Amino acid sequence: MEKRFKKRFRKVISSIKRENLDSLFVSSEANILYLTGLRIEGYLLVCSQKIILFTDFRYFLEAKKRTKKLGIDLAIYEYDIFRFIANRIKGLLLKKVGFESTHLSYQEFSELKKHLKNVELIPTFLLIEKLRMIKDSQELSLIKKGVSITEEAFSFLESTIYEGLTEKFLAVEAEKFIKLKAEDIAFPPIIAVGKNSSYPHYKTGEAKIRRKEVVLIDLGSKYYGYCSDLTRVFFLSKMPHYLKKIIDIVRKAKELSLKKIKEGVKIKEIDRTARNYIEKKGLGKFFRHSLGHGVGLEVHECPGINPKNEEVLKEGMVITIEPAIYLPDKFGIREETMVLVKNNRGEILDEYS
Repeated sequence: MEKRFKKRFRKVISSIKRENLDSLFVSSEANILYLTGLRIEGYLLVCSQKIILFTDFRYFLEAKKRTKKLGIDLAIYEYDIFRFIANRIKGLLLKKVGFESTHLSYQEFSELKKHLKNVELIPTFLLIEKLRMIKDSQELSLIKKGVSITEEAFSFLESTIYEGLTEKFLAVEAEKFIKLKAEDIAFPPIIAVGKNSSYPHYKTGEAKIRRKEVVLIDLGSKYYGYCSDLTRVFFLSKMPHYLKKIIDIVRKAKELSLKKIKEGVKIKEIDRTARNYIEKKGLGKFFRHSLGHGVGLEVHECPGINPKNEEVLKEGMVITIEPAIYLPDKFGIREETMVLVKNNRGEILDEYS
């Protein structure tokens, strides 16, 4: 196991050198977890001559065992955290220290800078997140297990759901089910009934389920740190023609984009495929968000599957495909599936597609 983490550090150090830096100050908890396997609060300093994990006494025993296995230094701070960190940076004679611009707060940056007057602090953008895009075999195993648990949760809800239940009740039931099977929920369940489903990121409330209204459910589990994210639509009575027509359009858009997935395809082309089909059906203005996103240690991570992303798909990426049509104050239809990018195809990770 340690070999995987040491390999990750080597890749980070190579990225640091390409950025013309001599070190990287890591503040993202997800990135620290990715590099060390530790779920702790703290900071990580990565450079070619030394790697130091900074944390406090709460995590000492856990961190001590892990850092020893990985061959990295453990530094326990008590007070004046950033003076403590700055002194270690100065002791290493570092001059160009990169920091995570999307994670380090302005207050943290200011405190660090105050003690490093002769050190250049240089913003980096998604340096480790770009490495996290490609999942190894163990990561894929954990993601697949999380997907399986999330699908079990959908089956449970399908057997539980009936007219008169509230969105909140279903959300609590979903959360309990997932927490008994997995480490945690990946995000608060979204249960949206009727016109509430026309809001893409609706906050689950007290609306009651009715037989002739759409029930949109977006769930995700977290299994040993790795997330899943799936969306399904339910309808308790015979589906009217107008609703079936919208669902068929969304499913066809998803199907067309799934067929395009393989290594080397431009990401924007995947988005464009689904979006073009929905636009051709005269409903383009009702699909306004990205087609999908990467999933891993965070439920939303690189790459973004959107019409402006010029990057290409690479084998080992795990992404969502979630076309949607939202008719204001009427209903919304979104179907979300998870896909592993392979050399010549996309492997759908959930059975429902």
